[in-house]
Amino acid sequence: MLLSLPCLCRQPAFFLLLIGAFAAFSASLFAQDTLSFGGVYDLPGAEVRATYTPVSPLAQRFTVEEVYRLPGTFYDPARLVALLPGVVQTNDQANHLSVRGNTPNANLWRLNGLAIVNPNHTANAGTFYDFPTLSGGGVNAISAQMLDNSGFLAGGLPVEYGFATGGTFDLRLRPGNKTKPRHQVQAGFIGFDLSTEGPIGKEGKTSYLINGRYSFTGLLADMGVDFGGEEIRFTDFNGHLHHKWDSGEVSVFSILGSSSNIFRGPDSTEQEITEQKALFDIDFESDLAVAGASFKKEFTASSIAGGIAYSSMQSDRDQSFTDKDINTSSTTQGVNFRRLSANLVYKRILSAKSELKAGVEFLRQRLAAQADFIDTASTRSIGGHPRLVATSPFIAYQLYGRRNTLIVGARGSYFDGPRIGEWVIEPRVRWIYQRRRSTLTANFEVSAQPPGFELITAERLGRRDLFIPVGAQFSLRYGRRIGKINFAATLFAQERIEEYGLLGRRFTSPDNRGAVGMNDFLEWDPNVRFQAMYSSYRYGMEVEVAGGRRAIGWYYRGNATLLRSDAVFGGLSKYHIPYAINWTLGREWTDKDRKNRAKTLGLNAAIIIHSGERRQRILPPRNTNGIRILRYFASPDYASVSNSSIGTYFRPDLRLYKTKIRAKTTTTLAVDLQNAAGITNVGSVYYDTFLDRPNERLQLGLIPVLSYRIVWR
Repeated sequence: MLLSLPCLCRQPAFFLLLIGAFAAFSASLFAQDTLSFGGVYDLPGAEVRATYTPVSPLAQRFTVEEVYRLPGTFYDPARLVALLPGVVQTNDQANHLSVRGNTPNANLWRLNGLAIVNPNHTANAGTFYDFPTLSGGGVNAISAQMLDNSGFLAGGLPVEYGFATGGTFDLRLRPGNKTKPRHQVQAGFIGFDLSTEGPIGKEGKTSYLINGRYSFTGLLADMGVDFGGEEIRFTDFNGHLHHKWDSGEVSVFSILGSSSNIFRGPDSTEQEITEQKALFDIDFESDLAVAGASFKKEFTASSIAGGIAYSSMQSDRDQSFTDKDINTSSTTQGVNFRRLSANLVYKRILSAKSELKAGVEFLRQRLAAQADFIDTASTRSIGGHPRLVATSPFIAYQLYGRRNTLIVGARGSYFDGPRIGEWVIEPRVRWIYQRRRSTLTANFEVSAQPPGFELITAERLGRRDLFIPVGAQFSLRYGRRIGKINFAATLFAQERIEEYGLLGRRFTSPDNRGAVGMNDFLEWDPNVRFQAMYSSYRYGMEVEVAGGRRAIGWYYRGNATLLRSDAVFGGLSKYHIPYAINWTLGREWTDKDRKNRAKTLGLNAAIIIHSGERRQRILPPRNTNGIRILRYFASPDYASVSNSSIGTYFRPDLRLYKTKIRAKTTTTLAVDLQNAAGITNVGSVYYDTFLDRPNERLQLGLIPVLSYRIVWR
């Protein structure tokens, strides 16, 4: 199927988007870095790193120091991103993020510019079925010790970036120290980190950076500590070799991770059963591997950059009854996701006012998912193993003026696979108008996303073959410096043109409008078969304010988002979260000890408020094929409209830290209080077959996290 601008314009909603793209403005501030959590800063005694060079003026930049400083991040960049406008953490047990009303499955992780699989441990954390996902997990396997300043894009993708209709994590690995060795130890409730870095050779051009981590909960489990019959472990290893010379650089990197979650239901003869989960023994294991290389070479008036990365994630989950009389009933789920990505970008300065960019991005992925439900009477197996290859040549032209900048470009992505052979044209247009204290930027983009679980659950749509989900977005952003305060406001709208829908039903009656599309799913539901094609819409407004500087007093950043996310035929999407408010506030006090050595006391607080996700009715499970264990898996009633909310989410976080600087060492002692007030927040509602009624799963309560960090120079 050929998708082109004339084809898009035949749809009324897209015609309005196209007009709006050229009539609207969006903005980024002059000094975008001042709209950070307290400005650009580094931890006392930490190595000063290069500022992140954003691939787009609409990229939200964040520093690794912010990951260390702000509360409730668990040193995880995804949890820091959850404090940005338009972003909601769907469950605080994991870092799944809904960006502007999209499913977390619409997000893409990039490492040094290359697309990779989900780089998170325990990918089943915080989900409805406790099944593995393709987008998030309990904690990121890429340690914060490895990260350079990075960025996040909710929109405004540059022409060289695609494969996402939600958000894009643009993570960058930092080079190791090229002048002298440094070592770092960090111990805390999340885990134990050992890191080392330093130069290779005497020329100061090559460095290494290595980090290993083991979970604190895993260590306690090794010592026999019981967390209610549950054991959670993870371990990871990160490595980065970097070589730089006068006109270029080369990086070679690797991320390895392994995690497990083991739950043992109590003996019903010794302990009272209070919920459905206690009827089962559950074993979850996941392995992650990423290996890649990237380079950049600069010439007099041009540059060339590129790289290649292979990544894979294997997750397996086994569930069986604790009752020995029915232990022949069990279920297993396995997910294997592999990606090979590569890109090549050529830039050339044509004149003092113009620049040309051209290149190609390649992506090959294979997703295999299988669910087996077994008992003595029968076995039911569901699954598939779709593969897909995408090749995306692109070109862009950038024209500079005294106050105006115009960027016009396009990608031509060809997707090839079983029952898929499709070109998607992805235009990108951006216009920036800049004055002394304010900036306006108009942005319009089309992006296609390689399908994941939906390819397994999709059947033939009449006589049509499978298709590629395509989304278009434009935004209106205005940024201005008002006295000492930075202010920004953004209007945005998005349509996903082609989206898989449920069971081919058309709910057109006035009292039951709406249907379910793939934007309503996070994990794979083996009970679902998509048979229809729909469109969905999202639009809203974001407002941001930031001010203060860490070095001279209080600093703060706050944002509010108003959103509407429509599913097909006018119903509300699961991720229709009408409002979200984030506020961070911090201050540092510097002093000297009795030996005239520097020390710093810091305080940071955050408040997160947002409405809950929408949910369908919760009904008892059906008796499925006589397999007893299947009767304990109740799907939501997808035929009902998502018109009720789980409830308002409210969480205050607090972080206190003390840093001491010595001649050879820098130490930081910190305590984090996530949900410091112990607020009870509902995570999801499911039908509990043991209680024979709908039941609530709660999100995390008060979580104290103590950590100690020491750096040797």
